[in-house]
Amino acid sequence: MGTAHSEDGEIDRRTGQRVRTLRLRRGLGLRACAELCGRTEEWLRQVERGQQRMDKLSTLVTLAKVLGVCDLGLIVEDRLHGLTCAVTSDGRTQHEAVMAIRRVLSTPTYPERQVHDLSHEIDGLRRQLTSAWSTWHGSTHPYTALGVVASDLVRDALFLHRAARPSKRPRTWAVLAEVFQLAQRFLYCVCEPEIAARAADRAMVAAEETANPVLIAISSWTSTMAALGRGQTDEACDIAVNAIRYLEPKHETSAAALSAWGSLQLFVSIAHAKNRRVADAWRHWDLACGAATRLGPTHHHPLTMFGESNVGIYAVAIDIETGRSGAAIDRANAIKISAIPSSNRRAQHLLDLARGHLRHRDDEAAVAALRECGTHSAETIIFDPAARQIITEMLSERKRPSASLLDLAVRARIIA
Repeated sequence: MGTAHSEDGEIDRRTGQRVRTLRLRRGLGLRACAELCGRTEEWLRQVERGQQRMDKLSTLVTLAKVLGVCDLGLIVEDRLHGLTCAVTSDGRTQHEAVMAIRRVLSTPTYPERQVHDLSHEIDGLRRQLTSAWSTWHGSTHPYTALGVVASDLVRDALFLHRAARPSKRPRTWAVLAEVFQLAQRFLYCVCEPEIAARAADRAMVAAEETANPVLIAISSWTSTMAALGRGQTDEACDIAVNAIRYLEPKHETSAAALSAWGSLQLFVSIAHAKNRRVADAWRHWDLACGAATRLGPTHHHPLTMFGESNVGIYAVAIDIETGRSGAAIDRANAIKISAIPSSNRRAQHLLDLARGHLRHRDDEAAVAALRECGTHSAETIIFDPAARQIITEMLSERKRPSASLLDLAVRARIIA
């Protein structure tokens, strides 16, 4: 315990030194800087001495704006564990990779060299995609695992497509669809719904050019996710239902089609749950459950994560969305976390469990679930709006928040 306090004290001292250096570089006096932050001069003096911890992200964002800092890591590098975030004009925390992906989605790609062996380069790009998804599922920083490669993968896929002869375009359309699906997943997870929708649209256009029914269905799944991210549950339901109908003749004879079909059923179920259509939600969940059972316990789609464990997670989410938190907690307790083969899905499941505990008025259990969520994916509780809402609600309801709650808010960088 003494070692932990000592380490925290040293981190606070280094943070204070950075604040002082940035303030002086900005040409701000102690009193002026404190006034711009809406705080007292003594408070800022204690921050710079390492005697005052900034335990609210809103305070940190205000200080960053006053100091002219866009990267929060310049102030609290030790507490971000290597993750770089930026402060936007509206005070949100933005992942560093967002701007690079936005640029590559908006800038035309012109072939700068000849492609002598298109098949070889496409195969290399697919290996990179496989590696990216593998890292995503195994990393405790899965969003960064995709973010650091997404813009380059999109750029390389666009280059190969535009350099390919028309007769080779079906292959490049296919890899483009898969790369845009990856970009959409990253953008959705870091809470950039509008750019995520652009990536989803690009994935759908590319998939339709291939005439591959499974690829089109997976791109529909991506578009459904983008709609859910924008809060457009009816649109999400329509997209998924149409894709399900498209797969009807194929899902009985193809494992890949059955997996895509089941993934879409889960999205329809959660869309209905969000709209409080309980019977419809469970009807589609039952269909997904049957599909997962037919595919067997070892099946997990690399993008959708469709499989038996994921179906179980969605049952917990449906109970949460439909006001049955007690049932959700019971279901969650029956799920073996280690059986979920993705750090992000484990984190999302624990986030749902935290929501259930909060509704059950069990703050201690909610904090415990959030802290465990952070051990699986340090970024889920940074960017997910539900996590921010949980933390904000617990902080606002208590005059003296517990040390563990404050520590969670600081270390996980929860946005108020």
